[in-house]
Amino acid sequence: MKGLQELISSLDRKRQIVIQAHDFPDHDAVASAYGLAHLLELNEIRAFLSYGGEIQSQSLTEAIRVLEIPIVPSAKLMPSHDAQIIVVDGFAGNKNMTGMPGEVVGVIDHHTPPTEPDCRYWDIREHYGSCSTIIYEYYKIATAEMTPSVATALLMGLMMDTAFMTRGVSKIDLEAFSTLFFQGDWKTGSRLLKNSLSLRDLGVFREAINSCIVAEDFCFLLIQKECSPEVMALVADFFLGLREVHFVVAVAPDREEYRLSVRSEDHARPSDVVIKLALEGIGAGGGHIHMGGGSIPHDLFPGEEGLRRRFMTALGMD
Repeated sequence: MKGLQELISSLDRKRQIVIQAHDFPDHDAVASAYGLAHLLELNEIRAFLSYGGEIQSQSLTEAIRVLEIPIVPSAKLMPSHDAQIIVVDGFAGNKNMTGMPGEVVGVIDHHTPPTEPDCRYWDIREHYGSCSTIIYEYYKIATAEMTPSVATALLMGLMMDTAFMTRGVSKIDLEAFSTLFFQGDWKTGSRLLKNSLSLRDLGVFREAINSCIVAEDFCFLLIQKECSPEVMALVADFFLGLREVHFVVAVAPDREEYRLSVRSEDHARPSDVVIKLALEGIGAGGGHIHMGGGSIPHDLFPGEEGLRRRFMTALGMD
């Protein structure tokens, strides 16, 4: 199994090292970057934390403040031309990964990659519930001690990506949860995650309830009201909680594209596979069996009915 020492051996200590989370990062991406940076620091290697886009989650913004996570936008970091980039919770070249100056030397992820990474070091574990779990295991193998702040961040990343340990959970995720729960501040972590909604977000849920279209066990939602990816994901999770629904697609406009949040309770219809089939030729997407996301440029959007039909075809309902 790959681990910290193999990653370290691939790095040039004389060149700048940047750990990059995906654009518009979530708790898991930020926690993984933070945990890896601290682990490298214990080995006398300094790494900078960065991301493209912006942080759209209020709970993540608060977590970064409370846990004092030193992560900054890539535009503010301005990495050197020969920087070494380690990508976490994502894949270099994806639409949600802004290109940065330098060389991608490592990829650590738990998503299915479109192709095998072309870099010196890569560690992809698709059966793990979160990227935070991979970083936890790095600490375990290295017998390194993490700070309460790092443990809390990793615990939040794990809980967020597994919907509080209810989806895509493997044996190592359970072990990580048990260890991080006692090493971190689970009260603070849970409070930050659970208080991710605001009263102003209720309008999004109201619109979703009024606009939902259900065919058999498939629920399609087109939300016109402006909302963050975090809120849209919570809306999708809410509808998946209905006992008649086993597959959910939530769609919302965002600047130059439409964003999608997809959820599945059916192993025979994995989110990542269905997304790629439905968006072929018009957009891009990916994820895991239980959850995924994607985007469609405005000029390629096939309309509400057209997109719904595409997903029904991908689900084998036509």
